[in-house]
Amino acid sequence: MFQHFTGFVYLSFAVSQLVSLAGAQSECPLQLDPQRVVVRYGDSVAANCSTSVLHKGMGWEADEGRVPMTRNQNLITWRVSELTEWDIKPVCYINLIHSAQCKVDLPVTVYKTPDSVSISTVNHRGPMMEGQQYELQCDVHNVAPVQYLTVKWYKGQTLLNQTTFPNTSKTPENKTVTFLIRPDRADDGAQYWCEVELDLGAEGPQPHPTNSSKPLSIAVYYKPKINETKLPSVVRVLRGYPEVLVCEAEGNPKPTISWSVSSNDNKNSETLTITESTPENVSCTANNIVGSTTRHVKVSIQETPDSVSISTVNHRGPMTEGQQYKLHCDVHNVAPVQYLTVKWYKGQTLLHQTTFPNTSKTPENKTVTFLIRPDRADDGAQYWCEAELDLGAEGPQTSSY
Repeated sequence: MFQHFTGFVYLSFAVSQLVSLAGAQSECPLQLDPQRVVVRYGDSVAANCSTSVLHKGMGWEADEGRVPMTRNQNLITWRVSELTEWDIKPVCYINLIHSAQCKVDLPVTVYKTPDSVSISTVNHRGPMMEGQQYELQCDVHNVAPVQYLTVKWYKGQTLLNQTTFPNTSKTPENKTVTFLIRPDRADDGAQYWCEVELDLGAEGPQPHPTNSSKPLSIAVYYKPKINETKLPSVVRVLRGYPEVLVCEAEGNPKPTISWSVSSNDNKNSETLTITESTPENVSCTANNIVGSTTRHVKVSIQETPDSVSISTVNHRGPMTEGQQYKLHCDVHNVAPVQYLTVKWYKGQTLLHQTTFPNTSKTPENKTVTFLIRPDRADDGAQYWCEAELDLGAEGPQTSSY
């Protein structure tokens, strides 16, 4: 062990940057610039090899661009004007004065961008059906080296997936990558495309070379969906006030709309006019080649009052200032009273209003009382009552009597 260490010190002193250990690999006093080369197939390439120590000769060995050994230079250049060797392995060597020959390999990556990148569907043509699975294929032709290749899938500008390859082959290859999709109605008209990128490291071109396919636009057929906001499940209609129902549906292809009013009465239209003679249950159906959707609607016929009248209770003639009097508002034959509000006014001023908790569906008579205590300013004042049926967004929007 002691003799081994002594030999190490002697060689280190005699040759700068050269370490020679028995049974160990030597450190070679050569510097490469650049230390790694990335070059496009068919382009020119050059790299320098230099040393700072005395030597008996140095040169380049390579299938292309060989540099014969020279004794009187400390910098030599490996140069190829048109590199066409895929797996070239240039080696710079030096014959040392106090030691044997040593060498350094120059890593060379020869690359080629694809001839073409294309996208297609596998075993399918035409529109796709919502919810079904389809396979897309990206074909990359004649690219090298594939170990630096990434294939990316996009929908619009959104990255969906990417694939890399473990191959270490230096020569060009064709690559086919597949990607599964399950489109929905939101994907109708979407554009899918694939992009290939060669990431050749810091020594490679920046930005990385990319090639993209043309976009593949897909059409998606999907079952109709009826707009339930525009067509509620319950529609209230005042007797004598026809209501028009609208059945709108979204679907691809465009759906046909039909109304079923009774077992033998079907209407092919988006609209249906409801009157007091309309059956209690109607339905709208939207249909296309993918499927059909039906919306059932219950029709509730509401009764407006036959009459609304106001009167004083147990009094006729002029009123006396400061005394209390009772007014009656009589509402005749109205339904349903749970949606009824009776309002009291003096002139255009709302004084009071009354609602009813009843859940009866049939017409009723309602009498509402209101107490007043007039003063001299009320001489000639006009009191009146109003009955209003508020049947919600689905009901008529003019229902005061």
